[in-house]
Amino acid sequence: MKKIAIVLAAASLVSLAACKSQTPAAANADAVAANLAAEADNLQDQASDMTNNAASAAVANASDSLNNAADSIRAEAANTAAPAKK
Repeated sequence: MKKIAIVLAAASLVSLAACKSQTPAAANADAVAANLAAEADNLQDQASDMTNNAASAAVANASDSLNNAADSIRAEAANTAAPAKK
């Protein structure tokens, strides 16, 4: 539970700091990505606690998928925020 609180606090501070330099859409994308990454960390913790190897692998794969989704959201936000080249 401490990990969740730390991750949420860090995400909140990052989002507050980023608000001044980002568009609202980019700030929202960062917040969504941070939430997905935090959920991925939670799933990874659950997977490491499981005794059934197949279930543990499935939960670890779900965690990896969430991390990939977070990375995709961050990349898309960066591409959207970048000025168009002429």
